[in-house]
Formats: sequence, C-alpha cells, structure tokens
Amino acid sequence: MEEKKIYCIWVRTGQEDNYVKEMQPLLDSGELEITGRLYVLKKQMRLKNGKEYMDLFFPGYVFFETSETEIIKLLPLKKGKGFVKILPQTSAAQPLVQKDLNIIRSILRFGSTISIVHVDFNEDDKIVILDGPFKDFAGKIVAVNRRNKRVNVQFDFMNGLKIVGLTYEVVKKV
Repeated sequence: MEEKKIYCIWVRTGQEDNYVKEMQPLLDSGELEITGRLYVLKKQMRLKNGKEYMDLFFPGYVFFETSETEIIKLLPLKKGKGFVKILPQTSAAQPLVQKDLNIIRSILRFGSTISIVHVDFNEDDKIVILDGPFKDFAGKIVAVNRRNKRVNVQFDFMNGLKIVGLTYEVVKKV
C-alpha cells in the first residue's frame, strides 16, 4: 500500500477550525472527487499561574492527508472559507517533502494536539528532544524564559525556520 501524502493548506489565521468543520464533512460524504483527512495541529500551553490552554502550533496551516495522486482533484479544497492556497508557493500543489513529512507524521503519532513537552537547556545549545512528539528532533535554543520555565527551539521546516515554544525538562545537549 502506498504511503499517504500530506499537503499543507494555507488558510486565513483564525479560520483553521472553521475550514476543517466545513470541508471534512464534504470529504467524508463522497460529494467531492477526493477523500482524506484534515488536521489542525495544536499545542497545550501553560501560563505562569499554572492555567493551561490550547494554542495553534502552525497558525494559518491545515494539513491534508490523502492517498490521491492527481493534483487536479485538490481543487475543491479551494472552496473552503478562509482558503488562501496550497503550499509551497509554486505553480502546482506539491505534497510535503520527506523531511517535513517526517515532522508532521511524528506529531500525528501522538494525535493532533501536542501536550506540554518538558526540556532542560541553555540558550544557544543544540539539543535533541528525548520524549514526546518531537522525540529525536534536533534544534537550537534561541530564547530562554527561566521564570516561566519555557524555551524557544528553532527547527528547519518547509524550507524555513520554525520557532517552537516548549516547557523544559527532557532534552539532551548535542
């Protein structure tokens, strides 16, 4: 069986959940020529007072997993409210490259919500995360907030840099 492809759909920030609520039923019903699953990736965050809340992991991005190989069949996805374009910004829609696909698949192994990941660090350290959805991912610490016990880790994603905020505990310095 061929591995499913994942496409990154850019939607207006704040419209991610609405886009999925509108389009997933159409994908499931068979009304469209294409089938697949839409994902909005979220992360669990913690405030100084200990209160937890959910935040978007990739604001403005919805990921579409499908076994469809004909790019033309992706066109109905453009009808969703808030749709901007299918990334990357080239002339034709393309699935995520293997490096980016590995990151998204690793996150989805734990569901579409990333729980709080704890790490131990120093600023500018190159680290490898030992546990959670980012297990075995390497990154660089770009900012440290010791009072809130948070770090910002820089990863290479979709030919650009993505900075991810994490709480700290289980990381290995490289």
